[in-house]
Amino acid sequence: MRPIVDPLEDLPGYALRRASAAVMAKLAARLAALHLRPSEASVLLVIQANPGITQSEIGRLLDIARANMAPLTARLAARDLIVRESAGGRSHGLTLSDIGRRQARKAQRIVAELESELMDRVPLAQRAAFLRTLKALFSGG
Repeated sequence: MRPIVDPLEDLPGYALRRASAAVMAKLAARLAALHLRPSEASVLLVIQANPGITQSEIGRLLDIARANMAPLTARLAARDLIVRESAGGRSHGLTLSDIGRRQARKAQRIVAELESELMDRVPLAQRAAFLRTLKALFSGG
């Protein structure tokens, strides 16, 4: 059998996509024990850190399309993980229910464990620069 050459392996965008896909697959597998998708866990963690945040604010922060935020928050509300509270007008602030707080803590532990495993693969002296570089790529600086 002849070796197969990957002409894309040295392209940074390709490498980032492959790394992201691998990490998200691991995260999804671990969060499945909580019956959460990565996007749902992310929303719970954002609400945990920002009680009363609106659905549109979460969407902007996590870069989730408005059309996707409504069903996502509806799923979380149907599972009694979040509570909608009037924030004036048509806006609703979101907070975690007691069940939501417990799930968020469990999800946070799963995320922290995976992130620790990832960073263990980066030499200690390069970790701060590595994270700065990743942030520069998605935030523009």
